[in-house]
Amino acid sequence: MSKILLVSNNYELCKCIKSYEFIDGSAIDALIAVRNYVHQGGVILTHPLCGNLRPYQQPFRSVLLEIKNNILNLESLSLIEHAIEIYNSVKNINIKELSREHYADFSFIDAELMRESLEQFNLINNKSGWPRPAELLNLN
Repeated sequence: MSKILLVSNNYELCKCIKSYEFIDGSAIDALIAVRNYVHQGGVILTHPLCGNLRPYQQPFRSVLLEIKNNILNLESLSLIEHAIEIYNSVKNINIKELSREHYADFSFIDAELMRESLEQFNLINNKSGWPRPAELLNLN
């Protein structure tokens, strides 16, 4: 039996999802966790570099996987290895150094990039808690 799982370092997004693994770390840490699942037979359902954002522009990474069996999917392995290589080639944003406003905005962007896929697999558990951009939050 297969399972759909979101692997993400976006805590605000994970709070709204039924099946996830939150990675308390950087975007590269999230991608490495995805690679570990791929080595165990996971199949990538969303591109690890989705969106038109360069790695140094987006501190959050979220990837949907289907956990199926112990058979290595070479296409998924190639996708994730390429994404990790790209992230390793640039200096990335440290999430812990972000202002609350930037954290909220980056979290929102990542969530919106994933929304359609999460809806397709019926994984959104709490729509009212969905990440919002800083201008809609009362951060003062």
